[in-house]
Amino acid sequence: MSPHSGSLAGPREIELKFLLPPGSRTGLEAHPVLAAAAAVQSRLVTTYFDTPDGRLKRAGLTLRVRRCDEGRIQTVKSEPNGESLAVDRVEWEWPIDQDTPDTAKLATIKPIKALGSALDGGLQPMFVADIQRHTLRIRLDEATVVEVAFDEGTIAAGPRTEAVSEIELELKSGRVGALYRLAATLQAAAPLCLSSETKAARGWRLRSGQGEGAAPAQPVKLNRKIRADEAFRQLLSQALGHLRANIGPMLRGNVEGLHQSRVAIREARAVLQLFAPYLDGASAKRFASRLRDYGVILGEARDWDVFCLETIPAAIADRPAESWNRLRAAAEFERGQAHEAVTLAARGSEVTQLVLGLMTWAEDGAIKPSCRANLRRRRLADLAPFLLERPAARVRRKGRDVGRLSQEARHDLRKSLKKLRYDVGYLGCFYPKDEVRRYRRRSKAVEEMLGPANDAVVARQLARRLEAAHPAEVSQAAEALESWCEARERKALRGVEAAIHDLRRARPFWE
Repeated sequence: MSPHSGSLAGPREIELKFLLPPGSRTGLEAHPVLAAAAAVQSRLVTTYFDTPDGRLKRAGLTLRVRRCDEGRIQTVKSEPNGESLAVDRVEWEWPIDQDTPDTAKLATIKPIKALGSALDGGLQPMFVADIQRHTLRIRLDEATVVEVAFDEGTIAAGPRTEAVSEIELELKSGRVGALYRLAATLQAAAPLCLSSETKAARGWRLRSGQGEGAAPAQPVKLNRKIRADEAFRQLLSQALGHLRANIGPMLRGNVEGLHQSRVAIREARAVLQLFAPYLDGASAKRFASRLRDYGVILGEARDWDVFCLETIPAAIADRPAESWNRLRAAAEFERGQAHEAVTLAARGSEVTQLVLGLMTWAEDGAIKPSCRANLRRRRLADLAPFLLERPAARVRRKGRDVGRLSQEARHDLRKSLKKLRYDVGYLGCFYPKDEVRRYRRRSKAVEEMLGPANDAVVARQLARRLEAAHPAEVSQAAEALESWCEARERKALRGVEAAIHDLRRARPFWE
């Protein structure tokens, strides 16, 4: 459900959007799945409105008036959510006979009505999209209809313009799984890449010079009666929706967008591991491996971000020297190389192929045949004790003699703690909040010690890499940094044995 679903009532728009490579429309329209449908061509000139201070945007709403062959249509949309791979939002539409918004109709929408008189006389055009649209309506089965729209044109905000070339797949009726299957079929025929930016978001970026910020993970909202198989699909879709929502910020160099993308990869892997007893093992391992490979690329860039933006400034705060500047320059070069690898991977079609493949698999064949009937019948709440005990047992086992663990074993414990945290976040809704909160507090206390200790270990490794590559230029600063990191690691681990002891002896709230 949309994050606004509790307060916004209206028709839903469920769609997937992809960047359309130049020259690929003709080939896709000839694809057997689309070839039988007659294309409807139209020119859409859409003006987006808001107050000068962007009150609608701040309220998570978009207002537009579109001129097309049928006349003029006024539309209000809620902002896209990050709770599913397919964008799910609420929209309201009215035919109107003017080029400016009909405020009387706007007053019927509860969230706009809540703004009161703030919009009266204050709505102004913000930017304009001029699009040539080729639309095909596809009936995939008796229950499922999808509208496929090829959009090519421009968005203009004052003197700034940007070309548009994209394909949108909107589910008109039926289940969302059919939308993923169609998208995967078309993506196999052309190198389509998921896009996280709406036309409205692109227009605001052109107008303000600033793109949308990173999208944090949304709280998990599982229905207490949800069946286990549906919960698996919902949790996986939410993780991949989190990834999709951060593609744009990450590609614009937003450090937090990269971090959130990496978190989303971990979330998806955690869902696969949580439901592992019920999944087709070979396919689950293959998808987990591909997610891990992508996560490694993001992780390399994230490590250099932390090294350049946090570790070096903290280490040299009281010790400025020329050698530190050379170390910083060498590190920034490596950071740039790592971010180029991220951009190359994110702009390639392999990540989109992976995401669509995961969701198609989740909809159609992820559950082992021997478990399908059971998971369709059983509530997730009934399975939660078994599902939670598995990661908790791993943490208890790996946390023995934590003071004697090697750096590698300590890092492995930290990863298991992260997965346990995700699992508690997924399943904690079935248990008393106070008991869940107490358990999470103990788990978090251990993570907050192991995290900085791991950052210090990684920073030492990066410093050694720089020293090996530039021995004459950075050796003095690198050695000083390594010494600083060793002290930081020791400080971070003070009390970790007591913290892990508290966690290991904590009564599991699921028992």
